[in-house]
Amino acid sequence: MGERETLNMKNIWMRILVVLILGIIIWHFITYLSDIFIGEEYSGINHFFIAVITTILTFVLIQAALKIDKVSWKQLGQGTFKKNIFSFFLGLFLWVIPASIGIIISIMLGWVEIKVHTDPNHLLMSILILFITVFFIEALPEEFVFRGYVYRYLNAVFPHWITIVIQTILFSLFAYFIGAMYSVEQFQFIPGFAIILGLLRAISGSVWTSIGFHVAIMTAFQILGPSHGHFDVSGMITLKFFAFILLPSVVGATVLSFIYSNHNWRKTEPLVS
Repeated sequence: MGERETLNMKNIWMRILVVLILGIIIWHFITYLSDIFIGEEYSGINHFFIAVITTILTFVLIQAALKIDKVSWKQLGQGTFKKNIFSFFLGLFLWVIPASIGIIISIMLGWVEIKVHTDPNHLLMSILILFITVFFIEALPEEFVFRGYVYRYLNAVFPHWITIVIQTILFSLFAYFIGAMYSVEQFQFIPGFAIILGLLRAISGSVWTSIGFHVAIMTAFQILGPSHGHFDVSGMITLKFFAFILLPSVVGATVLSFIYSNHNWRKTEPLVS
C-alpha cells in the first residue's frame, strides 16, 4: 500500500458539491413524501416517520462519502459517546436557559402575550414528540451535512472564521434550492442561523453542540405555530428575535468562549484519504 493521499482544494470542493446535490435530491424526496402523507393537515405520526427516513437517507449519504475517502466519523466533529451527549445537552441548554429568560422579560415588559389552549399533559407530550421529530428531520441530518461534513472538509483548507462564512453561503443556497427560502423572514433568518450554528460548532469542536441548539430553537418555533393549535402568540416577531435568537446567540458564544478559551480561529485541520 502506498502513502495516503492528502485531499487538495479541488477534490474537497468536488466532494462538497456532490454531497450538496445529493442532499438537495434527498430533501426534495422528503418534501414529496410529506405532501403525500401529511398534506395540509398536520399529522404527528406521519411527520415522525418521515423524519426517521430523512435521518436514514442522510446517514447513508455521509457514510458513503466518508467510505470513499476512508475518513472516519470522528473527523466530523464527533467524539466519544459521553462527550457527544455532553456537547448535545450543552448546546440544548445554551438555547433553553437564555430563551426562557428572554420569554419572561418579553412578557413582563408587555412585548409579547402568550395564551395556552391545551392542558399541560397534552402540551408536554406534544412538545416531546415534536422535539424527537425535529431532531430526526432537521437538526441531526442538517448538522451532519453542514456543520459535520461540509464544515470539516472546508476547515481542511480554510481557517475556522472563513469556514463559517462559506458554510453559511452554502447552507443558504441549499435552503433556497429545497424551497426553504419562501419569505423575507426566511431570507433574514437562515443565513444568521447558519452563522450561529457555525460558531457553536467551531468553538466547541463538536457537531453535537450545534445539534442540541438546533433542535431546541426549531422545536420552540414550531410548537408555537398555528398548525399545532396550542398557543396564540402576539408579538411573535419580537419573541423570535429577542428571546429565541439574540439572547441565546450572545450567551451561547460567550459561554463557549470561556469553556474553550484556547480555540484558535486561524487553525486548519487537513484531511487525508
